[in-house]
Order: sequence, then C-alpha cells, then structure tokens
Amino acid sequence: MALKHWFVTLLLALVAAVAAHAQGGGEQDFASRFMSLYGKGRAVECTTVSPLMLERMMQLPDVEGDSHTREVLKQLKSIRLVSSTAGHDVTHLYANARRLAERNALRYKLYAERAGKRLYVRRRGKYIVEMVLMMRHSGRFDLINLTGNMTNDFLDTLMRR
Repeated sequence: MALKHWFVTLLLALVAAVAAHAQGGGEQDFASRFMSLYGKGRAVECTTVSPLMLERMMQLPDVEGDSHTREVLKQLKSIRLVSSTAGHDVTHLYANARRLAERNALRYKLYAERAGKRLYVRRRGKYIVEMVLMMRHSGRFDLINLTGNMTNDFLDTLMRR
C-alpha cells in the first residue's frame, strides 16, 4: 500500500511539473532575472502584482463599468515593479538592465527609446508576452515588467499615454 501511495504521489508531482513547464512556469521574467543577478546587496525593491490581484482589480466598481480598463487588465498576467532611489546605484542598475536585455537580444527586442527610457518587448506569435520598460530619472531607477497575452493595440495605447 505504501508503494502505491508513493507511486501516485510521484505521478501527480510529474504531471504538475509538466503542466507548469508547458505554461512557461520554467521561464523567469525579466524582473525576476534582474533581481536574482543584480538585486543582492543593493537598495532595490521589487513589488509584484499577481494574477489573483489583477483578477480582484477587475471586480472593483470603478473597473467593472469601464470596458477599456477591463480589456487592458484582461491581457495581463502579472506586473513587477523594480525600483531604487539610491542615487549612487541608479546609473549602475540602469546599465545592468540594458546589458541584460542586450545579452538576451533574441528574446527581448528594443521597441522604443527616449532620454533615459527604453522599452523592450518579447513576442510569441501574434501576442506580446512580455514588456519591459526601464527608466532612469530624477535620481531613481524604475523597471516595469508586464507579462500576459498583450496585443499591438495594447502597446499602442500605452505608447500614446
């Protein structure tokens, strides 16, 4: 009986691992990778808005009646905000973020660049599955990482704002 229980447990773990890998669970998003490489020993903060929080946001009264906001939120899986106000680290963190994107040029394509701001996108088929905006301004570093199944219209809307 113990062997059967062990086998069932092993089989369930294997199924869960395969399902997680199939859903991209083995992939690190840009912000996670950035934090694992450059976040240690620095005054850097990473905040995550999870899929559950995004789902709860869709249920807020202000959002329920706003079809545009609902459409935008439906395209997102997660949001990660990485920031630092440690002036001495800002230039270093921005340079590291740029280098990380450049080292992964097959994955992240530069979409737009303005003074102290760079926007990278990662596509899978017709969807944008990840957007990375890195900014250096007023003595602070900010990195905004969006994941989901976003359309070009979504990106165009963000660029107009």
